[in-house]
Amino acid sequence: VTEVMDGVVIGCSMNHAIADGGSFCHFVKSWSELSAGAKTITRQPMTERPLIHKEVGQMRFIASEKDLDRTLPPPFKVRMFRFTSKAVARVKAKTNERLKLESGEISSLQAITALLWRSTMRAKNFPDEAITVCVMTVGCRSRLRPPLPEEYFGNCLHPLVVQAKVGELLAHDLSWAAQALHSEVAAQTADVIRERVKAWAKMPFTYGNSRPVSNVVVVGMSPRYEIYGIDFGWGMGHSVIGGPGSKFDGKIEVFPGKSGNGSIDLQVCLAPQYMSALESDQELLDALNGA
Repeated sequence: VTEVMDGVVIGCSMNHAIADGGSFCHFVKSWSELSAGAKTITRQPMTERPLIHKEVGQMRFIASEKDLDRTLPPPFKVRMFRFTSKAVARVKAKTNERLKLESGEISSLQAITALLWRSTMRAKNFPDEAITVCVMTVGCRSRLRPPLPEEYFGNCLHPLVVQAKVGELLAHDLSWAAQALHSEVAAQTADVIRERVKAWAKMPFTYGNSRPVSNVVVVGMSPRYEIYGIDFGWGMGHSVIGGPGSKFDGKIEVFPGKSGNGSIDLQVCLAPQYMSALESDQELLDALNGA
């Protein structure tokens, strides 16, 4: 907790081996309720392990020195882009206007992610034949059968990787990139998730803390997480930012906008030589300004 001249900054960190973003926000929300004087929390966490855990069994890892990354990331700049609810709706409508998908419409998050993927690659000016990768996570609670409640405390998400040639990504319109992301998300059925977990149990590995290469965009957090409903007794928070563990070239953190109603805030980190180009990207500016 850091006191500044006109307020208080509350910081909290949690190892991702313990919980995902949904559980992290659930914890901070519960903490704030007790801090504000409540005798009990409004949403009790579910700590019982689901069936898939019993099928896989308990896994043990012994960390070695090579698993610890103490290197500092290269310099980067951070910029917050705030999309109003109307701006989000326009981008979503634009990506869906010519698509008829059996798997449902492209979501707001998929549309905004596709927009930033394209804008970032334009800012970095890679050759057309270069491969670019967009990594985003999909929540698995509601996808499992039987589904897990949102109160399940732990990790229940999986990173998805979508790649394309830079020239292909930028030659097509926004709908093409959004559809590529949407198709990968729609393919994550309960059976696919279960088989992936079983395959991991046979050849387990942990995700290291190495920094992605420059052609990768990594999207974390979610506009569905409860952020501004967190109240330690002093009213709604002024803003939210991700900590140093969430900052490196190409990392995008997605938060719900403070105004609610579907607004979205994006914390974007890029190497200094790319940020000015992103800030002047015409497609991004048009989306923010309503063109």
